[in-house]
Amino acid sequence: MNYSPRKGDLVYLPANITLIDQPQAVKNWSSIDEPCLGVVVAPNINNENIYHKIHVLGSEWYVRTIDTMEVSSHD
Repeated sequence: MNYSPRKGDLVYLPANITLIDQPQAVKNWSSIDEPCLGVVVAPNINNENIYHKIHVLGSEWYVRTIDTMEVSSHD
């Protein structure tokens, strides 16, 4: 299933992924040790399907699109 999030969408981020401060020239990075949720600030940066800008853990980071997953309810 091909998921394309929109601004404001809640996304699931799995454990052991890397967050970066900017895709062009990384100066700061962090990794997630446990799964968490984030909010999409800007999807598909530069109209490429490589990074989304996500608000997670109190800051905005760039996350690879393949590391973001749709949050859905199961009734």
